[in-house]
Amino acid sequence: MRPAYLECSACEKRHEVRLRNTCDCGAPLLVRYAWSGLERDSLAARPDLWRYAPLLPLDAGEVISRGEGGTPVLHAPRLAEVLGMRDLLVKDEGRNPTGTFKARGMAVAVPMARALGAKSLVVPTAGNAGASLAMFAAAYGLPATVYVAEGAPAAATREAEAFGASVVPVAGSIADAGREAAAASVATGAFNVATLREPYRVEGKKTMLLEIWDALPEMPDWILFPTGGGTGVVGIWKALGELRDLGWYTGPWPRIGLVQAEGCAPLVRAFREGKVTADPWPDPQTAASGLRVPATIADRLVLRALRETRGAAVAVAEDDMARAKEDLARREGVSACLEGAATLAGLRHLLADGIVAAGDSVLLVNTGRGGA
Repeated sequence: MRPAYLECSACEKRHEVRLRNTCDCGAPLLVRYAWSGLERDSLAARPDLWRYAPLLPLDAGEVISRGEGGTPVLHAPRLAEVLGMRDLLVKDEGRNPTGTFKARGMAVAVPMARALGAKSLVVPTAGNAGASLAMFAAAYGLPATVYVAEGAPAAATREAEAFGASVVPVAGSIADAGREAAAASVATGAFNVATLREPYRVEGKKTMLLEIWDALPEMPDWILFPTGGGTGVVGIWKALGELRDLGWYTGPWPRIGLVQAEGCAPLVRAFREGKVTADPWPDPQTAASGLRVPATIADRLVLRALRETRGAAVAVAEDDMARAKEDLARREGVSACLEGAATLAGLRHLLADGIVAAGDSVLLVNTGRGGA
């Protein structure tokens, strides 16, 4: 294991590397490394996210891969033409195992939890994180319990069950599922791998940015990301900082565009109001289950990432997400989930408002395949 220590994202207190969830102050922990003399040619010649094992907390030989990561960056010329843009790209995370980017986080979090002594795992989910946890828990021989929020995709719930996880339905949102999962963790000793309540899902998610950096001759001007809990945005921001610290990338950072649903947009509201934290969203409503997150422990980090990258935040309507999903499928042959399609809907708003220019290069992150 390579981590030097865990650092609190709020009070900056350092903690030793052991099995733990958050800092004593309740804030998320981030993994810090003590790299020395690491060169780009140390990256492995392999097609999954473990190409970046030198920048991750485990050696490639310590893990069981299910083909996570290594997803393509696709050009979208027809949509670019319709929008009057110079260049439009799509990072298609639907190619991951279980069909979403959630596999990246669990690919790192599960073996780290086991290496640090976890005997069983628990997670709250709006659907897709549960399926990914269940798959990797099965691969590593760990019992898993998934607390599923109301309205989660039935297919993802069935997939979690198929991988052998115990599935517990919860009336209410992901916040309610989170409370039940936390209580179960305390009662049973199962380790809670909820979003940013442990340090290693971010490590898996940061490999999205590493792949973008690796695949393109230059970074895009914008990366648009659909955001519920915020692990993806935090991972992108963390990876940018690490590339800078390593001296591997010295150019301008992409600007991060955060996209939420109009019926649940706590981070958009906080960003527009200039706040450093986000108040919980009452009665969250959206068909995009991954965006139905009324509050997140990562609010400070996500808002910091937006401001440090001179980013933007936009909320989109349900009809606009549905239209964007259809456009991605019919114009570009990209099977996008509603959450991923929200980035195209958000781009339309940002172009209309003059925040994104037609000459900017923009990359949309499609976080899962259609139906996922």
